[in-house]
Amino acid sequence: MYSTEGIIIKEEESGEADRFFTIFTKDFGKIRALGKGVRKIKAKLRSGLQFFNHIYLEFVQGKYFYTIIEAITIDNFLDLKKEPEKSKALFYIADILDKLIKEGKDERIWLLTLKILNKMGEKKFSGPRLHLLLRYFEWNLLNISGYSPELYRCVNCRSKLKEGRFYFSAKEGGILCLNCRIKDGEAREINIDTIKILRLILGRKKEILEKLKINSERGLKEISKYYLEYILEQELNMI
Repeated sequence: MYSTEGIIIKEEESGEADRFFTIFTKDFGKIRALGKGVRKIKAKLRSGLQFFNHIYLEFVQGKYFYTIIEAITIDNFLDLKKEPEKSKALFYIADILDKLIKEGKDERIWLLTLKILNKMGEKKFSGPRLHLLLRYFEWNLLNISGYSPELYRCVNCRSKLKEGRFYFSAKEGGILCLNCRIKDGEAREINIDTIKILRLILGRKKEILEKLKINSERGLKEISKYYLEYILEQELNMI
């Protein structure tokens, strides 16, 4: 038997009363486990096994899959789920976690996710500032996952970024200067202010979340969408 903490990020019905859960766990990374009979109204596990519940989890290894035997709620993030905007953000975070992280433990991703969820609970994180929080989550998740871009030099000629026009290349993994843009015709123009914001985000300067001017987030969303979709090889419904 195994035990850990986890956050439920996906659920799929199975048979008449069962449900498979994708759970991002503290000690085992992302796992998929069966909750037997959880769709029955009086099921013991039903209350704990709800979407995006933070739970204490016990499970066993079967012949073909894990089976959950205990699920106790630590935090159901009910306040976030009651707010339409933040509820939508939870679904988005769950989707990104499911699509980007692989199997295996990485405590950095676990701690990042809990930090973001705690920040989301603060009243000031709504509207554009909530969106900035999601960008912080995306780029730090990309960084931990090995997709940190080059933001200080042109990835082709290695010249320092000073003045002029710059382009973000997902294929090349960072910034191209104007002279090197020919290396990637799909590269997206990016202004120096957005580059500076990305540097702060990837430097985990958490004060950026409170101090950054709201209108600074606009160009960041387009670059984030472009880079994530390139890595995941699929379209995203970003918020």
